[in-house]
Amino acid sequence: MNNIISIIIPTYNREQRISKAVQSVFDQSATNWELIIVDDGSTDKTKKAIKKYLLDERVQYFFQENSGVSAARNKGVELSKGDYLIFLDSDDYFLPGLIARLNEIRYNRYDLICWEVLKKIDGKSFIWRPQKLEKIYNNITASFLAGSICYKKEIFLKVGGFDLEMFFGENYELGMRISEIADLKIKILNQQFILYIIEPKTRKSNSLANKWKSYHNLYEKHKEKFQKDRKSHSQMQYLLGFVYEQKGKKEKAKGYYISSFFTNPLNFKALIKSVYFSLFIK
Repeated sequence: MNNIISIIIPTYNREQRISKAVQSVFDQSATNWELIIVDDGSTDKTKKAIKKYLLDERVQYFFQENSGVSAARNKGVELSKGDYLIFLDSDDYFLPGLIARLNEIRYNRYDLICWEVLKKIDGKSFIWRPQKLEKIYNNITASFLAGSICYKKEIFLKVGGFDLEMFFGENYELGMRISEIADLKIKILNQQFILYIIEPKTRKSNSLANKWKSYHNLYEKHKEKFQKDRKSHSQMQYLLGFVYEQKGKKEKAKGYYISSFFTNPLNFKALIKSVYFSLFIK
């Protein structure tokens, strides 16, 4: 086992932001990392924006036809040399001290290491902490948000990597499969090591088309698991109702909202939607 941590940045048309993400890797005080940048078919000047970093032998740059974030991340893993993996989005960046802290706790004793996130949504900041997850994750305590977790590569490969049909929520779909592994060794760091920036209007992954395809794939792929967890099953049905509502397919939306409520009568959002669609939407 080597002591290299492979950091993988997938990117698509982020020339204005990617250099900050890359610089946050270079600003780490510990140096036992490699950086793999997978350009998922950018048509802007992304490569030019990071040109100076490509002179460092620890950095690899790979260009591929646009195939989606899951394919880009899997390609990064294929190119990686390290035994541990961190996926960083190209519009987020690490805070100082992450790699040094991983070294300090001897990260190679664990399967997953998770840490806190400083989230900024439309300019408002709050702290996101690893938490006990639902039954569909076997109630493990973790965070699968990109940039908030370090994976043992062996574990990542064991479950088959990212699902290429997931264009939204792909991190947590991966987490569902990983959480099925017995006796996972998980370490939680009560420190913030990433600034995670969400601007819903500019994130391509937030598109309605991506959500619709991804929710359907997630539900069909893990339906049996959802059916064993009433709360999560109801929430999944609610999300499907929401995307159908956004697509203007009102009957489909109503059906999912009603199913969501009957799956979990404590889901009051589903109740409100069910009543509203039944009484006022024709």
